[in-house]
Amino acid sequence: MLSASQTYDLAEAKLKAFTRSEVRTKVMLCLLEQEQNAGELEKKIGLRATTILHSIKDMIAEKLITKKDQVYGLTNIGRIQALILTKLVSTIVTLDQHENFWLNHDLGDIPDELQMNLGMLAQSDVIEGDSISLLKAQEYFMEKVIVSREICGVSPIIVPGYAEAMAISIKNGAQIDLILTDAILKIVLKEYGDLMKELMEHENFRLYRLENDIKVAFTVTDAHLYLGLFRLDGTYDIGQDLFCTGKGAVAWGLDLFKHYRDLSEPIKSIDIIL
Repeated sequence: MLSASQTYDLAEAKLKAFTRSEVRTKVMLCLLEQEQNAGELEKKIGLRATTILHSIKDMIAEKLITKKDQVYGLTNIGRIQALILTKLVSTIVTLDQHENFWLNHDLGDIPDELQMNLGMLAQSDVIEGDSISLLKAQEYFMEKVIVSREICGVSPIIVPGYAEAMAISIKNGAQIDLILTDAILKIVLKEYGDLMKELMEHENFRLYRLENDIKVAFTVTDAHLYLGLFRLDGTYDIGQDLFCTGKGAVAWGLDLFKHYRDLSEPIKSIDIIL
């Protein structure tokens, strides 16, 4: 089995060519959207056609681009490389946009594949508490989630007002799937036992128990993703959440939810636990 270093040696030449020039990269990203002629590429990229055609000539020789009737397109290999480029570029932008958030929190319980797809969270803002409103992030979250129609949540923490907000949403007809860690579930049932019994009677509420503790708390709605993380010292950062919008963020959040749902046990009755 080849080591990472040996694998790099095999790919070194093409890897260096992958993003060796701005023109080359932008041509591939433009052609990923649709096939285009030199004039169309010139308008999109903002460079002279002669400069663009010089790079295209090299990429045709490398079997990345095809030409038919003066129109350029990507080969299968070119398209795959362009897809990788798109993911890489969007992920770098997302990491740079909120550098401190990603640097100072524990990402260990987010699967590697989803970490590689952080570019799907490009439309995002960090919501932070301040001296006037320490729980600003939670208040902002409650305002948005209470009017949502579909809610999937995973929580290893107790959030003030969360149970009441879920109750209102359920009674308003929202579909809610909630995963609680074993430790949090016991606390919730002790403090909100009667409310939980009432919620379990609704068909639009499903409850799951996750045996292991995790270092990520999040809620996905039909339009947003709210992501909270633990600090590197192991404490939950109650003053800072990442608020994400867009189809990409919702899809990313649902994938993370499905990951933990597969590790969880559905609860049919809380009487067994109480």
